[in-house]
Amino acid sequence: MHRNNAYMNQHMNIPMGQVDEWLDHLRNHGRKDNTLATYRNNIRQCFYLLRFHGLPTDVRLLQVEHIVLLWRELPVKEGVKRSYLRNLSGLVEYHTGVDIVKKANLLYNRECHDRLFIDKAEFKLAFSAANEYQKVILCLGAYMGLRRAEMANIRDGDIRNNILTIHGKGHGVDGMVTNLRIPPRVLEAIEVYRASKYKQGERADDYLLQCRSWNGTLHRVHLNKISDTVARLGRSVGISLTTHSLRRFYATTLYYDANCDLQTMRKLMRHADVATTLKCYVNANDREERKASDTLMILIDELIDCGE
Repeated sequence: MHRNNAYMNQHMNIPMGQVDEWLDHLRNHGRKDNTLATYRNNIRQCFYLLRFHGLPTDVRLLQVEHIVLLWRELPVKEGVKRSYLRNLSGLVEYHTGVDIVKKANLLYNRECHDRLFIDKAEFKLAFSAANEYQKVILCLGAYMGLRRAEMANIRDGDIRNNILTIHGKGHGVDGMVTNLRIPPRVLEAIEVYRASKYKQGERADDYLLQCRSWNGTLHRVHLNKISDTVARLGRSVGISLTTHSLRRFYATTLYYDANCDLQTMRKLMRHADVATTLKCYVNANDREERKASDTLMILIDELIDCGE
């Protein structure tokens, strides 16, 4: 048996009492059952691998070296590993008060990872080459800062009197519900798209972005389909483009060109913490860097000249 899959035979007698206690706590704070089921499965995969190596599955006994082993040997992609260990981190911290995954310094260095930004010329290039379906996605991302999951959840009935009801991230029954004004260009893109061959449904409660299953049933478009559509558009014009780079374009344009203050940006982007808005979504701007450097030079020159 392949070593990466061998631990899957160690399924017997994995204790889940501590996990279920934590999940009950999260459920009482509004987390959805399908989310909790995912958390439970993720942690169980970690426990399987720990048991395979003869290590404890009592969260009070876990050490940093155990977390490092999980990071090294879990037979999944890096992004999935991060999800597993974030869930394990929450479990351990609930029972011990210590974020042992943070101590392992594996997940909390996102600032070292490259984040994809696009500039105005690249957005214009993509928009000019987009079809009616792609233009709706571009507009929802660049004009309104919507996440791909928020785009996928839009129903035709969520658009009323130029206001869009957004079902965004959150842990209540319906997530975080917000109402945003729809800019005219976005409304125009939606109407053109509705009249095109890309909009397949006719019922008032249809999802705005739809696809058909193999049996012809209409349903909301899968998140990966939105990502793939944007990525293909980017490749067709020679740029790297993602749905999240559209959201970062929205933030960067608000900050530098619309002179939007950070607290207003935080609210528009539906962030709980303004630090997330600034650190993850606002790109360094060459023009502003030169302006800041020139201003600094003038101020220091004046200081030196004043003393002569």
